[in-house]
Amino acid sequence: MAKPNFGGLDYVKFIAAILVIANHTGPLLSYHANADFLISGILTRIAVPIFFMTSGYFFFRKQTGEQANDSKAWLGYMKKIGKLYGIAILLYIPLNVYTGYFKENFSAYSFFKDIVFDGTFYHLWYLPALIIGITITYFLYKKISLTSMLAIAGLLYVIGLLGDSYYGLIENTGGIKPLYDGMFSVFDYTRNGLFYAPIYLVLGAWAAKHPPKHARKPVVYASLFLLSLALMFAEGILLKSWELPRHDSMYVFALPATYFLFQWALLWKGKSGKAFREWRVWIYILHPIAIVLVRGAAEVINLESIFIANSLIHFATVCLLSVVMAAVAVKVSDIKFKLRS
Repeated sequence: MAKPNFGGLDYVKFIAAILVIANHTGPLLSYHANADFLISGILTRIAVPIFFMTSGYFFFRKQTGEQANDSKAWLGYMKKIGKLYGIAILLYIPLNVYTGYFKENFSAYSFFKDIVFDGTFYHLWYLPALIIGITITYFLYKKISLTSMLAIAGLLYVIGLLGDSYYGLIENTGGIKPLYDGMFSVFDYTRNGLFYAPIYLVLGAWAAKHPPKHARKPVVYASLFLLSLALMFAEGILLKSWELPRHDSMYVFALPATYFLFQWALLWKGKSGKAFREWRVWIYILHPIAIVLVRGAAEVINLESIFIANSLIHFATVCLLSVVMAAVAVKVSDIKFKLRS
């Protein structure tokens, strides 16, 4: 069996970070709304699953079955993600103030909801979702088999689907809808650490603990990925035409698409450096700031027609600025680490 090539995963995660920017900017929106939906409403929805699956893969690779070691790995991971989340929250306080976050319907309860589930800025939900998801899957892993974990995580995902892209199926049901109304009083979306993250984290754990027994050619995984992606496009188009989604974050065929892309990426040849790996994290965290800066600068120099109205140029500019900001953030972190050492 070929040795896993983690450089491929680094490249996929970098592409996924760019897809997140696409989701938040709509690169084709000024050209054709339906074409943009295919990109920002469907294709980009494999980005976060890739983040979750790779996180699950690397986390569970470190799980040896030795209680002290496993507990230490989990606590260390929680500390790492918690610290990153805390930094991200602080970074976005100025924008929170600017957008009126602390004025409009703000309360201790709404703040608690945002910290635990929704994030204090629209993209920060991912970090508490990762914390909750890793915690759920870690403790399940200690008690039950991976097969049972897949079943439980799959059930949670189905519950999440019915509150997201398949919401129209339960919207007019007397018995189920009130349950979802209750859930939505606690969090805004089901794409969170309870219903969305676990299945992809478990898929990552499965890939770590049950690698394929027989080596497969990259073309096999590439073909399976493209087939799954085509089915995901069909799923997204049909759901939209039937007006079922409450939100369009969760798709059934995102599961095989993510899994096969992951397995394909393990076979990619090439290496990546530590800085490149860390860029992805900061691109994700900083890109909303880049969006604000691009829009603000365009208004100041009266070039809104180019850098805002033209969605593709807007997207490309935000991507470029996000990468530059991420590179600076990584460099600053390295300098601080060297000074402490």
